[in-house]
Amino acid sequence: MSKAKIVRDTQGRFYGIKWICPGCDFGIHILPVRWLPPGETVESPHNVGKAHWTFNGDLDNPVFGPSILSSWDEWQGEGVPRKKHVCHSFVGCNGAQPGQITFLGDCTHALKDQVVDLPDIIDGGAAT
Repeated sequence: MSKAKIVRDTQGRFYGIKWICPGCDFGIHILPVRWLPPGETVESPHNVGKAHWTFNGDLDNPVFGPSILSSWDEWQGEGVPRKKHVCHSFVGCNGAQPGQITFLGDCTHALKDQVVDLPDIIDGGAAT
């Protein structure tokens, strides 16, 4: 099993790398990266103008840079203020070994300030 997988667009062009964040409610992150699979020269046009992360090319022990910051507001119901969620991490660097994730102090989830292994990923999500 690997900890990351290649994602392609509907035309089969390289789109990015997906991995599972064990701290986030929605779990799967897909990052456009400054890397192409061996033998490929074209990236999906859907990534034009998007930020790109570095990637070491290792799906078993990925390293991404710089940090990955995700934030979203959760609807709590009519008349109730939205709940702010933040997940900020380094994958494979800045305190994490390749294949690990360091969650930073501004995270709003239970893994804040911890270093954990990335879970294995299968086609539909995390391995069981």
